[in-house]
Formats: sequence, structure tokens, C-alpha cells
Amino acid sequence: MRKLVSAVLLCLAAQAAGALQIAAVKPAQVKGAPAAEFSFGPFAVAGIGWEGGAVVMPATENKGRKYTDIKLLSRGLYGRLEACFRSGCAPAKAARPKARVEALKPLKSPVRVANAEISIDGELLVTAGVMASKKEEGAFWVAFPPALVFTDGAFKSAVESAVIAAWTKKGK
Repeated sequence: MRKLVSAVLLCLAAQAAGALQIAAVKPAQVKGAPAAEFSFGPFAVAGIGWEGGAVVMPATENKGRKYTDIKLLSRGLYGRLEACFRSGCAPAKAARPKARVEALKPLKSPVRVANAEISIDGELLVTAGVMASKKEEGAFWVAFPPALVFTDGAFKSAVESAVIAAWTKKGK
């Protein structure tokens, strides 16, 4: 029984260690604010709102349609964001998150050739566009949602490289 409890605690500790931590918040006095920008170390998400006692993720509007490009995947991250809006939050040291391309969905557009779903530490899902370059035939670049702000160029470059590599591998 003791080994079972130890194994469960070890699994829970490992899960919490990989969790996205809120490194900074703008405005610093987020308690009661209608919206804020949350930094998770190498990137930040702007425009996370607090409406009617619930966390609302930012949406992108294009041609009269709304797209939720950034989604929460875990209750843990939702709880941390909610706690910040309810009672404020102290910044934590954020470990470098792991980004993984979860899915590529081809589109019919000649410019935005696919949507790439990128999971960050299994807690945040970002939908980015794989764009065909107009300057170089056969080259691609990644369009991230406007609410996603990268503060670490190396992390952004690694995510872009992973998305483009996954797309070119899928195309072959």
C-alpha cells in the first residue's frame, strides 16, 4: 500500500513539475481587472479576460467570424488564471515549456495552407497558420495568433521550426 501511495504522489509531482507557471502579469494588480496579459516565461498571452466569474480566452476576428486560437487544455491552468483574477497572484519562476505539434489540418487556401495545433506543456493549445511564402517558392512560415507574444526568440524559432518540419514531413 505504501508503494502505491508513493507511486501516485510521484506521478502527481511529475505532472505538476511540467505545468505552465505564471511568471508575470500585466497589469500587476490583476485582481478585479477585466483583462490581463499573462507571461509564461518565453511567451505571453495577451487579452485573457475575466467576465461573469469565468476566465475568457482571447479570440481573433476575421471577416465577421470569431476564432478561438488559444485554448485551455487543463483545469490546473484555468484554476491558476482564475485565482489570479480573484485574489491576485505572485509571479513564479517559469521553467522552459515544451511545445509539441499535435495536429496539422490542411486548408484549401493557396496562402494559408494549413492550421497547426501546438500544445504547450499539455495545458495550452495554440492554433497557428502554416503560410506559403510569396517570396520563395516552396518555402513556408508560421503565423501565430496576435494574442500570443513571444519574449524569447529562440523559443519562437524552435516552435516555428517544429511546425514547418511537421508540415513538410506530412507533405511528402
